[in-house]
Amino acid sequence: MSDNKRQQLIVVVEGTPALESYWQSILSDYLEKIIRSFAANELAGQASFFGHQLHIEPSNSNVEFAYVTFNSDENDVYYIVQRTGWTKNPDTFLKWMASIPFCAGDVNYAETTEGLSEAVRMFEDFSNAIQPQQRANVQKHCILVAASNPNPLPIPVNKPRRVQSDNKELQIGSCLADAEAIAKFFPQISVSLSVICPKQLPKLRAIYDAGKCSPRLADPVFDDAKNPNFLVLISEGFMEARNALIRTGVLNIASNESPEKKDMSFVTAVTGPVPTSMGAVPNSAPNASGLLSAEIKYVKVWEGNLSGLRLGQPVFVTRLEGYRRSSASETLAANWPQTMQILRLVSQDQMHNRQFVEKADFLVFRAMNHHGFLGQLQQKKLCAVIQLPSQTLLLSVTDKANRLIGLLLPGVILSQPATTTASSSNAATTPTIES
Repeated sequence: MSDNKRQQLIVVVEGTPALESYWQSILSDYLEKIIRSFAANELAGQASFFGHQLHIEPSNSNVEFAYVTFNSDENDVYYIVQRTGWTKNPDTFLKWMASIPFCAGDVNYAETTEGLSEAVRMFEDFSNAIQPQQRANVQKHCILVAASNPNPLPIPVNKPRRVQSDNKELQIGSCLADAEAIAKFFPQISVSLSVICPKQLPKLRAIYDAGKCSPRLADPVFDDAKNPNFLVLISEGFMEARNALIRTGVLNIASNESPEKKDMSFVTAVTGPVPTSMGAVPNSAPNASGLLSAEIKYVKVWEGNLSGLRLGQPVFVTRLEGYRRSSASETLAANWPQTMQILRLVSQDQMHNRQFVEKADFLVFRAMNHHGFLGQLQQKKLCAVIQLPSQTLLLSVTDKANRLIGLLLPGVILSQPATTTASSSNAATTPTIES
C-alpha cells in the first residue's frame, strides 16, 4: 500500500436485546479477526501477524476505525443512534466495541435505516474535510451487524453529494429512504457494505444486495461450520475481510475456489441426455466448473424465498436460486412469485412417476443458506409440493450440499391432500418447520 492510501472501517451495530446474546461470539469469531487482519495489512512491514497479537500503537497508520450503534424507537431510551470518533488503534477499537451497552426490552424491529444513514454521514464528513484529489486514495468499508428486521418506515435523509466532471460538488437534496434505499447510497460514495446477522433474515440480505457495488456479481458460497445459521455476507469490495475469515478457518469456500473468484461452480454445463428419472437428475446436476463445452447448460431463471408453515404461520426456510436448462422456455418462470410457499409434503416416489416425468421440466436450485428442515426432507425422502400460478413444482433435496432438484409440471397437479399409506409411526416423523 502506498503511504498516502487511507482505509476506513465503520461497524454499524444494533444495540437491542435481539443482538446482545450473540454479540460476544460475533465480536470474537468475526469482527476481531477482520479488524486485526485489516490493521495487519497496513502494518505488514512492521509486525508479524500469524500466531501473534498486534500490540503496536499505530500512530502513523492510515487505517481508521469507528462504530455506530442504533436502537429501536420501541425502547424507552434517550438515543436512537450514537457514534464514536475515529481511532487508528485496533486494540482500542476492540475495547470500545466490547463495551457497547445494549438496551432492555423486546423489540419488533430496529432503526437500521438511522444507523446506516449515520455511517453515510460520517464517511461524507470525512470526505468533506480533505481535498477532492485525495478522496480517490481512500478505501471505505462498512459492516452492518444486526439481528432484527429494519423499521420499514422511511426517514428523511440527504442524498450523497456527487462530483461533476469539472470537479465541482453537486448537492442532490433530500429524500425519504428506507434501509435498502440507504444501502444503495454506499456504492455511490465508494463504500463497501457487508452484513453479519445471527439469523437468516431475508430483509438483511436485501440490504446487502442493495448495497453491492456489482449487483450482478454472484457471491462465493461459504460454509460456516461453527455458526451454520448465521448470515455472513462480506462485500466483494472488502477482500481483506473475506481473506481474514477464510485464512483463520471461520469460513470455507464451498466450491474450492479462491475468494477472488465468484462462485461459478453452480452455473455450469452438464453433459448427457436430459434425465428421465429422479435418480438420474442428481447425477446430472452441475458438479464441475470445467464442463463449459457441454451439451446442456443451466442458466439462472429465478431468485426468491422458500417458506413453509408452522402452526398455520409462514416460516422462512431459505433463500433460493433457480436454474433452468438453456433449451427450456425463457418464460418458464415469468410469473413466479417472490416467495414460494410449501403446500404440503409427499414421498419422493411421486417424482419417479413416469406420467409426471414425461411432461415435466427439470430445474436445479441452490439453497443460499442452511435450514434443518431441508435435512429432514432429505433424510425422510420427501419432496415439497409448491403451487405456482400456472404450474406445480415438486422440490427434492439432493446429496450435494445446498443443491435441490425441481420437477416442474404444467397446471395444478396433486392439488388435493394426499392419502398417505404410511403407518402412524412413520407419519409422526413428518418433518416440522421450526422458526
